[in-house]
Amino acid sequence: MPSRTAVSQRKKSSATHPALTDADVASLRAKLSAGEKPRVIVRAASAAVPSGTRGNVIRLGNPSEGEFIVVRLGRDEVPFAPSELALTTRPKNAATASAPAPAKRSASAPKKTAARTTTTTTPAKTTATASKSTRGRARGRSGRKTPPPLTVTLRFGDGTWTVEAQRGARRLARASALRPGAVKAFADHVDEPAVREALTETVESCRAVVEERAAKLRAELSAAEAALKEYEAGRR
Repeated sequence: MPSRTAVSQRKKSSATHPALTDADVASLRAKLSAGEKPRVIVRAASAAVPSGTRGNVIRLGNPSEGEFIVVRLGRDEVPFAPSELALTTRPKNAATASAPAPAKRSASAPKKTAARTTTTTTPAKTTATASKSTRGRARGRSGRKTPPPLTVTLRFGDGTWTVEAQRGARRLARASALRPGAVKAFADHVDEPAVREALTETVESCRAVVEERAAKLRAELSAAEAALKEYEAGRR
């Protein structure tokens, strides 16, 4: 269980840096599309990443994944949820607009009522902070980071198969030739019938063309050898 001091520090960090809103995420996505690498702040500390750590957003995935904002921290690429991050700078008017207006205290309301309201809301904030701390410890204990998505592209054109691979934004291998036999072996392990049939049909079609060409070459070679024998017979 985290100490009261650690919880207090994390609460202070979260309060100082508001979590990313939908508008903030949209702004980050627009900056990435423009070629920028916007900076963000880690709001809540974990065993692996202290609060207040700054990094550059390098990729945005699908929001349905939860932790879809990938931030480069040093040499690591770590995914976060919007609630775990904050902008490094925020316009004053935006901060003022997002903060709820304080409720006016009624002159006739007794002071005990205001004190009771404060006591009710405080445990809720503490519980939320403790929950985030527990999640951070769980990620730290695993010692694993989610690798960037791997994209493998298989192409066919002009009778040739090529394959290339990319890990996140980094290219692992340029397009290189792939043997038809390897494509056929891959097709045999594809569960989707439509994809398997398309791959197999393309491989077999190319094979038929090559077989026809080989038969013509064999016929030409046979005719040439027969003509050569006639020349040899004339010399004798």
